[in-house]
Amino acid sequence: MGMVRHAAFVCVRRVSCALAFVVWLLFLATGCNKVRQTNMSPLDAAGMHPDSLEQLHEYHVNDSEVQQILIAGRAGISEQGCVKLVSIARSRHRVFAEGDAVAGLLGAGMKENSVMELVGLDQLNPFAGEAVAMRLAGLSDDVVLDVARHRAKGEPVLAGARLAELRDAGYSNAQLVAELDRGITDKQADEAIARHNYLVGGHAFVRQRGRRR
Repeated sequence: MGMVRHAAFVCVRRVSCALAFVVWLLFLATGCNKVRQTNMSPLDAAGMHPDSLEQLHEYHVNDSEVQQILIAGRAGISEQGCVKLVSIARSRHRVFAEGDAVAGLLGAGMKENSVMELVGLDQLNPFAGEAVAMRLAGLSDDVVLDVARHRAKGEPVLAGARLAELRDAGYSNAQLVAELDRGITDKQADEAIARHNYLVGGHAFVRQRGRRR
C-alpha cells in the first residue's frame, strides 16, 4: 500500500510540475507579445484615420514598417495607398521597407497611381533610382512605366540614360513609348542620336559661314 501511495504521489507531483511548466510558457509567450506590440501612435499622431490604422493592425505591421509608412505618407501617398503598399508586401511574404523609394519617386514628380503600378510590377526595388533619374530628366510616367513593364517581362529595353538622350534629340515622350514598344535597340538609338547631332552641327556650321560673308 505504501508503495502505491508513493507512486501516486510521484505521479501527481510530475503532473503538477508539467502544468506549472505549461503555465510558465504561456506567461512567457504573453509577456513576449506585450513587449513586441507595435507602437501605432506615430501614425495616429500624423492624423491617420482609425479605419486605416485598423487595417494596418490586421497586417501586424512592425515598428520599422510604421516608420516607412510615415515616410511614404508624408511624401504624398494617400492612406489607402499606404495600406495597399503593406498589402502588396504581405502578398509577397515581405515586410514593407520601401518608404524612402516611394518618397523619392513622388519627389521626382511621379503620380501616386504610377508609383502603385511600379510596385505592382515588383519593379520598385531594382528600378526606383533609375526611375527617379528618368523623371528628373523630363521623361514622363508613361515612359518610366513602359520600361518597367518590359523589364518585368524579362524583355530587353533601353536604359533610362539612353532614353534621356533621345529625348534631348527631339523625341517626345509619346514617341519614346512607341519606340520602346517597337523594340528599339541601342544601335538604333545611337544612329538616331548621331543623326540629330549631325543635323544640329551642320546647321550651326552653315549659320557661321553665313555670318562671315
